[in-house]
Amino acid sequence: MKNNFKALLMHFIIVALSFIFLVIFVATGPKTGKYTTNIISRVFIGSMFILAYIFSGTLLDRDANQKYDFFVGIFVGIIGIVLWFYIFSKTRVNLIEVIPKELSGPWILVNIYYTPFVLIDFLFGLPNIPILSLATNLIPTLLMGLGLKYKRLKYKNN
Repeated sequence: MKNNFKALLMHFIIVALSFIFLVIFVATGPKTGKYTTNIISRVFIGSMFILAYIFSGTLLDRDANQKYDFFVGIFVGIIGIVLWFYIFSKTRVNLIEVIPKELSGPWILVNIYYTPFVLIDFLFGLPNIPILSLATNLIPTLLMGLGLKYKRLKYKNN
């Protein structure tokens, strides 16, 4: 249970940092736009957000049962799923209909909650489809679980 709260706190820290990055990215867009269109910089930026979640998993306690490693970020996923269902029921859009990020008023809350993944979607040109947004709820939990598994393996080998 303690790991779940830590994972939720780390998720909020990653969201805050990615939001700051987004503001810098937008503010310097005209000058840095030519560099961010390069596939190498896109892969680098996207992998940094993914590695941030894996690294945050290594900061969690390994005292809990090993079979629950991939459930350490379950609070992040549960909050995201509840938020997603609330917004989905409010907007009643089609599950496979593309929603523009800039114009999707109610979906902005979901996009803020998952800012790192919204940036990754933007960098790689992935569409904002509600069903993909629902699947995004599982990614932080899995990445933090991978980080905790890595920490256990590292400790076991030492």
